[in-house]
Formats: sequence, C-alpha cells, structure tokens
Amino acid sequence: MEKCTYCVQRIRRTEIDARKVGRYIEDGEIQTACQQACPTRAITFGDINNRTSAVTLRKKDKRNFSLLAELNTRPRTTYLAEERNPNPLSPKRLS
Repeated sequence: MEKCTYCVQRIRRTEIDARKVGRYIEDGEIQTACQQACPTRAITFGDINNRTSAVTLRKKDKRNFSLLAELNTRPRTTYLAEERNPNPLSPKRLS
C-alpha cells in the first residue's frame, strides 16, 4: 500500500494538455482514480484557489472538518459530517 498522491500523473497530464493549447483547466476536468470509481460521487477534487470550484464550495460547508486540525497538521483531505434530519416530527432512526 502506498500513500495517496492524488493521482499526480493525471494532474500533470491534464496540465500539459491544457498548456499545449493555451487554456485553463476547467473545474472537474481532473478526476482522481478513487473519484472516478466512487459510485456515490462522494469524492470531490479540484483547485481550492478557484472560488467557484465545487471543492471550494464544499470546503465552505459548515459540516466540513479535518482530522487532527487542532494540531495544525493542515491535511489536504477534509470530510463532510453526516447530515441529520432536524425535523422533530420525523421518525427516529433505527439503531
């Protein structure tokens, strides 16, 4: 098992192809292997410097969190907490 490189080979290939024709990389143009294989589309990858990218919008979500962030590790991978139904009239979840 190797550490995740966020599919650097896919990133570089897309950067080279875009540079050849003199264009910017579109949001969602680069897909990591795990993102491509995820049946629920739960993985988002992109440029956090682009204010309108999907990954930036998800990082702004109030449910976004990082593991060990309090230790200033600045991890690149973040997660969205489970969303629970706040409706008091909804049936209780089964245990």
